[in-house]
Order: sequence, then structure tokens, then C-alpha cells
Amino acid sequence: MLEIKKDEIPYDFEVKDRLDFICRYSNRVARFFNGNVISIDRTNLHYVEPHKMYIGNHLFLFFNYKKEVYYQTLENKIDFKDLSKFIKTLD
Repeated sequence: MLEIKKDEIPYDFEVKDRLDFICRYSNRVARFFNGNVISIDRTNLHYVEPHKMYIGNHLFLFFNYKKEVYYQTLENKIDFKDLSKFIKTLD
């Protein structure tokens, strides 16, 4: 039987603080959740689940030590420098 193991990854506070500052600058409140490393015991399969940031019902994904976030999926990349403009367009 497969056993799935989840280990929480603490986020880099420099990245989290920068995202929090951008949200406060845009007059929005953000909620942050740590990502996980998901692995299957007795295999070499691992998945790094990204950290999550919610602004209202909008999901943003981010990784430690990166300068971009992803909106809803990993296909919609937004650089930090453009994030404030994007947040202001949200309902």
C-alpha cells in the first residue's frame, strides 16, 4: 500500500513580507498558507506544492526565492513589479 507523506515548507519571510507590502499598498488583505513537499514512501517521487496567498477568493501561488507569483495555476505568471497593478484590477 502506498503511503503519502507531507512535510510543510516554511516560506521565506523576505518574499512573504514583500508580497504583504504589495497587498497593503494595493489596499488588500492577504492570507498566507505554507506549501508542502509531498512524497510517496519507498519511491523517489516528490512534488513541491507551492505556497498559497489568497486575496479575497483569488488564489496566488509562489515559491521561495522567486521573484514572481502565479495566478490560479502555474501557467499565469506575474512578476512582483506588475503585481500591484494586477491586484488593483481584481473585483
